[in-house]
Amino acid sequence: MVAASQPLAAQVGIDILKAGGNAIDAAVAVNAVLGLVEPHMNGVGGDLFAILWDAETEKLYGLNATGRAPYQINRETLVRQGYTRMPG
Repeated sequence: MVAASQPLAAQVGIDILKAGGNAIDAAVAVNAVLGLVEPHMNGVGGDLFAILWDAETEKLYGLNATGRAPYQINRETLVRQGYTRMPG
């Protein structure tokens, strides 16, 4: 099952699942379509809340990707702080 505010986006999610993709694949695809068909409502840089269940490890993950990005964040700052990959 795929739910979206726009039927074209929902259909893309269904197509992804039918092609063997998982729920995350479908959600990313749905959001990409919504960014095109409802640019005033969705798109890159929006907020995200997600609860993900990893059946293989039997772990539940929560993701809160909301709020503003730091103004001065860039690759050099992260490297200087000791990061070797993007945090999050």
